[in-house]
Amino acid sequence: MLSLTSLGGANPGGVGDGDFDMQCGGACHGDASQNQTSPALLELNLDGDAYLGLPVSITASVSGISFSSSDAIGLFLLTDVTGHSDLPEDGGWQVISDVNGGDNNYVEIAGSSFNEVYTISWTVKPTVLESTTFYLSIHHGGQNTPYFAISSGLDIDVLPVPDNLPRLSSEYSPIISRDLGQQTTVPVATSDVEQLAIEWRLVDQPSNSINATLVDNNSWEFELPPALQPSIIEWRAVMNGDGPTQITPWFRIAAQEPALAVNQLQVYLQSFAFCIFFLTLVLTLQSRYWNDQEDLSKEIDQTNLLPKQEDSVGSTPPLPEGGLPNGWTMEQWKWYGHEYLEDEK
Repeated sequence: MLSLTSLGGANPGGVGDGDFDMQCGGACHGDASQNQTSPALLELNLDGDAYLGLPVSITASVSGISFSSSDAIGLFLLTDVTGHSDLPEDGGWQVISDVNGGDNNYVEIAGSSFNEVYTISWTVKPTVLESTTFYLSIHHGGQNTPYFAISSGLDIDVLPVPDNLPRLSSEYSPIISRDLGQQTTVPVATSDVEQLAIEWRLVDQPSNSINATLVDNNSWEFELPPALQPSIIEWRAVMNGDGPTQITPWFRIAAQEPALAVNQLQVYLQSFAFCIFFLTLVLTLQSRYWNDQEDLSKEIDQTNLLPKQEDSVGSTPPLPEGGLPNGWTMEQWKWYGHEYLEDEK
C-alpha cells in the first residue's frame, strides 16, 4: 500500500463534491504550506434580495486561468476565512442546489469546460435573521504545484418576509436527483400564491414554460420528462399573488443511474456468517497445532519404553535383617546389594 501511494502534492483527479472547510486546501489539494497564490480573479454576487427562509442565488465568477483538458478546479462557498467552521450552515445558511446538481458548498469543475470567464451559482437559503459575509475560495493544481486564492467578502443582509409576498414555503426543499428513464413529478409548497408557472430547461438550452397543477391549498406539482442519459435539468417557479410577482432561483435536478438496492438484513447475516466461518477456521487451526505439538512431545519423550530393571538402577536395595554385611560399604551396597540378595535366596 505504501508503494502505491502517490508522492504528488495534490490530487489531480479531484476528491469529488462535498461539504468541506477551506482547510481542505491543505488536506485535499496539497500541503497548505506548499500552496502558491492562484492567478484566478474571483468575484461573488447576490442575485436579488435575501429573505428569511426563502431561496436565493449566489453567483461566482472566475477568470484568469488557462487549463488543459485534464485539469480541474475546486471551488468553495464559505462564510469564514479561518479554515474551520466556515461552511454556509455554520453561518446560518442552507445550500439547496449547486452547479453539479448536488447540495454541497464545494464543487469541482473540469478544465475542459472552463472558459475565459466562467460563472457558477449556488442556491442557498438563510435560516437566521442576521448579516453574513460570504467568500469564494479556489484550489487547483498546475505544474505539480497546488494553488490557492480567496475572494473579497460579499456582505448579505437577511430581510424579514413582507406580508402577502408570493413565495415558496420556508420548509420546502426541492428534490435534487432522479433516476434515468423516470417520469418525475415535482411537488412545490408555497405561501400566498394564486398562480404558479414553471420554467425548465437543460443546462445552457432554451427554457420551456408549463403551468403547475394545484393539488390543494398552497400545494402544487408539475411533471418533468424522463432523462435517457445522465444529465442535469434546471427549473424555477414564477409565482403570482396579491404581492409583487416573484421568481425563484434556478434549481437543479441531476438524472443518474438507479442506486443499487441493498437489503441490510442480508448484509448483516452475511457478515455474521463470515465471522462464524473465520472463528471456526481459527479454532480448527489452533486445535491441529496443539495436537501436532502433543504428538511431537510423545516422539521425543520415550522414557516409558526403557526396561523397568534399568529404572531401578541407582536405587538402594533394602538391607538384610542383620544389617549391612561385613566388609560392605553403603556405596557398594547401593550398586551391588541386589546381587547379594539374589544369591542369598
